[in-house]
Amino acid sequence: MLRRTLDVYRAVFDEVAAVIRPCEQAIAGVAEAANCQIVEAARAHEGQSRSLAAAVHALDHLDGLIVGLADMPFVRASTLRALRAAMMQQPRHIVRPVCAGRPGNPVGFPRRLFVELTHIAGDIGARDVIESDDRVVLVPVEDDGIHRDIDTPP
Repeated sequence: MLRRTLDVYRAVFDEVAAVIRPCEQAIAGVAEAANCQIVEAARAHEGQSRSLAAAVHALDHLDGLIVGLADMPFVRASTLRALRAAMMQQPRHIVRPVCAGRPGNPVGFPRRLFVELTHIAGDIGARDVIESDDRVVLVPVEDDGIHRDIDTPP
């Protein structure tokens, strides 16, 4: 599943990072085989927010980040390309795919939010950042993969 997810991201982006817990060497091997950067999140046990913070710190040289989830392997490359294009057109906005009227993942964050993303806590990820920002662009896609998390029943 992880290799499938990483391969789709690698098909679209020059730089892809996989955030792992320090003890997850098998996962690191999969990410290395996919030619992805490995980012260890020493505090991942504190929740998804700490993994996100580790990614932001490791990739803070970029103008923006598209944050995807490993357990969402059905997101299409066309969706990733649409999000990348939207970020390039509106580089100070959050970009989020929407299919059938429902927003989903992955989500693109501009550089202006990097510090804020490193200060969130818990296991809710960046939901509060997205909901409190007035610059969110919804990108229409024909991709139900943006809603398909393999850990959550339909």
